[in-house]
Amino acid sequence: MKGVAILTEARSGSEWLGSLANSTGTLGQSAEWLDTDTLGCRPKSFDELLSAVIDRGGTENGRFAVKLFPRHLHWSQAKYGADFLAECVRRHAMGLILLERRDRLRQAISYCRAKASGRWRSTMDGADMVPQYDFAGICQAYFLIGQSYAFWEAYLHMADLPYDHLFYEDLLDDPRPYVASVARQLSVEMPNGEFKTNLRLQRDSYTEEWAERFQSDAKSKGLLAHLPKKVAPRNIKNLARFLLKKQMRIGQA
Repeated sequence: MKGVAILTEARSGSEWLGSLANSTGTLGQSAEWLDTDTLGCRPKSFDELLSAVIDRGGTENGRFAVKLFPRHLHWSQAKYGADFLAECVRRHAMGLILLERRDRLRQAISYCRAKASGRWRSTMDGADMVPQYDFAGICQAYFLIGQSYAFWEAYLHMADLPYDHLFYEDLLDDPRPYVASVARQLSVEMPNGEFKTNLRLQRDSYTEEWAERFQSDAKSKGLLAHLPKKVAPRNIKNLARFLLKKQMRIGQA
């Protein structure tokens, strides 16, 4: 059984890119399967979880795909005492893609807007509604995004896992390199033709207004006052504790 895991954080373009690969019908069906609402069930054991993910994320040619955020690994560890990604790599032939977005500010703005509205995809009702500007929310989202990318890079290097590193901005004009990476890692021939999706770009004029306002506010307001109060740093020591199934230290520098 071959699989591919897309390692990223929300609002990185993973939904759009995943929909393009999913449309081929041969490259698995990537989604946040470790969210039980998306999975459609609440597995009682880790083996049930993995089986359900492979079933929901699979295509008829014996390939599966899953999209992972750092919180998904933390949830799996806390719920089942197992590192989902490490178990996937141990049990199956897994390809890995680290998908990153260079423009952290606009990713944070997108994250903040989606969280406030509850609309995470352009196909959802009310996806165009614009919530109130939230300086603190953008600060916290920016911090989370940076921590998430740092987590993935530390995890991959510590575990010595090979991966493709792709950037959202490089794929905007031509997403084929993303699909090609998925196909190569799943040992599937690269599909020909155009890839279909019903998703559209959600960035708009409000995004630019918020970015300009945030950059101005960041110079006049105290950033530290708006960051999360208690966050376990995703540093090397805490990552080691996480992999060893020990409690991470919130106050650890």
